[in-house]
Amino acid sequence: MTATAHALVSAAIYRSIPAPIISIPLAFVSHFVMDAIPHWDFGTDWRGRSKKNTGLLAIAETTLGITVAYFLFQGKGDALPLLSTIIAGELPDWLEAPWYIFFARKDKHKPSPSAGFWEKLTYRIYRTENIFHAKAGYPLGVLTQVVTVAFFLLLLTRSTG
Repeated sequence: MTATAHALVSAAIYRSIPAPIISIPLAFVSHFVMDAIPHWDFGTDWRGRSKKNTGLLAIAETTLGITVAYFLFQGKGDALPLLSTIIAGELPDWLEAPWYIFFARKDKHKPSPSAGFWEKLTYRIYRTENIFHAKAGYPLGVLTQVVTVAFFLLLLTRSTG
């Protein structure tokens, strides 16, 4: 899912359950639940783009998602717990970023046997996070993402009006 999708659902979780001790872990777990639904995102086909373009897309889209989610849900609770919940929903993607940034290449799909500890650790985090990913092509994957986000927003905001 896109960072915007994760941010919106995470903010809705906080709106529905404004107790950070509950909303923060739920937002973190929601990331994996959402990623298990077939979807398209900006990370799809990243090997076909330069790391610079992929990074700029990721930063811009993450900033947009956090900003939109914050402004849509800011009046529904304190700012710090809301932002913490949004960040928890984004965290799994951020944890896999070091593999992409420092080690992955178009022609390198895993560490070599002689790779160092840091490279192997970042790859393990990347692989673990990707166990949950279910990809779909464009445009179907965009549609499944919109439907998924709409479902969670309706579910989470319906009772809190």
